[in-house]
Amino acid sequence: MANKYGAKKIEIDGHVFDSKREAEYYKMYKKMVDDGKISWFELQPCFTLIPSFTNWAGKKVRPCHYTADSLLHFPDGREMVVEVKGFRTRDYVLRRKMFEYKYPQYEFKEVR
Repeated sequence: MANKYGAKKIEIDGHVFDSKREAEYYKMYKKMVDDGKISWFELQPCFTLIPSFTNWAGKKVRPCHYTADSLLHFPDGREMVVEVKGFRTRDYVLRRKMFEYKYPQYEFKEVR
């Protein structure tokens, strides 16, 4: 099934990826773990950008999250968020800025 940007979903090891490129990175991460280049990795890690809150009118506002494509954990303790992008949306650009502001401890790599 293709999405509006032309990418086709693909399934590997029971994981469904939004594009062939994302699936290729998943295979690369598995090899990096085997080779000892990374300790482990997470798929689709979710980060809270704005927690839920109650606004001035007493209405509860839902939190705002950013879900990255993957999070790599290196043997030296570094952590890197990787985002595989074919097309940058305005929503993505804003969430990335918010993520980088709130979580400066993570390296961020966008693959295009």
